[in-house]
Parts: sequence; structure tokens; C-alpha cells
Amino acid sequence: MGNIFISLDDTSEGFLRRFALERFGAKKGAISKTVAAALLTLKQNEGKVRARARLLSSMEKGIDLGLRGKKIYSERGELYD
Repeated sequence: MGNIFISLDDTSEGFLRRFALERFGAKKGAISKTVAAALLTLKQNEGKVRARARLLSSMEKGIDLGLRGKKIYSERGELYD
């Protein structure tokens, strides 16, 4: 396990400490657990963003149905017997 030192403004530090206290209590390592949980959430959200981008890209590209510009029908009425 490594150590990382960060500087936060007073407002952010207070928020982090209160959030850690609410979520994990006044136990040793509560702030570390809070930061680790936040990083995990960030990682999961990043995966969702990438998946969404891939999906939108494939939707914009479309699906090749093998018709190569041919129409299967010319009027809607042809679909029904």
C-alpha cells in the first residue's frame, strides 16, 4: 500500500471528513476507505461513459442488413396480406 499526500481547501477537507465520519464512523482508516470508495465509483462511471460512447458510435454507423441500398417493399401496404 502506498502513501499519497494531497492538499485540499478547508471546505473540501471538511466535507471529506464529515462524509467519512457518516459513512465509516470515527474509525482508523475511514478517510482512506472514503477515498478508495470514491475512486471505485469514478472507475465504474468511466466504464459506463466508454460503453455509452461505443454504443452511440455503433448506432450512428448503423447495422448492415445486407440489402445494399435495395428496398424490400415500395409501399407500406405490401407488408400486409
